[in-house]
Formats: sequence, structure tokens, C-alpha cells
Amino acid sequence: MATVTIENAEVFKIIEGYGFKAVEKFKLRSGEEGKRYFTIWTKEKVAEGDIVTIEGDLSVKIEEYTGKDNQPKTTAAVHVNNALIMTADAPF
Repeated sequence: MATVTIENAEVFKIIEGYGFKAVEKFKLRSGEEGKRYFTIWTKEKVAEGDIVTIEGDLSVKIEEYTGKDNQPKTTAAVHVNNALIMTADAPF
């Protein structure tokens, strides 16, 4: 299994008792902003809006769901297992 480090990710949803969802923002070649979404599985406590660095085991699953337009959708869901969370609160 691959190990991943995600820097400056924002916590946007808490999954009580299991972890949280985070988004990493980055610049595309066109200059526009892109976003990568991750589901983080950890018992460490974070709050919505926290900016964190995440290290852990990367896994990807194909998931199917019904979109807002009531059409079936397929996505690659990116998960980080056994995650170590570091917050940006440390005084530097």
C-alpha cells in the first residue's frame, strides 16, 4: 500500500467516531483552482475548518451513487487509512 502526505488540507465534514473528510486546493495550469477530496479514517480529533497535514496509507475505491440530476454517477473515492494528523496550530 502506498503512503501519502497531504499538506494544507481543510477539514469540511466530521464522520463521528470514524474520521473526517478533507479537501486539498491546488492551482491548475490554467490558473484556476482545483480541489482533491479525501476521506480520512482516524480517531484523532479535528474540527471543521481546521487546516491540517495528513500522512497515512492511500487507497482508492470505485463508488457509484445517484447525482443531484437523478442520474447514476461513478467516482474514484480516495481514502487515507491509519492517518497521522498534524495541525497548523504549532507556533513557528
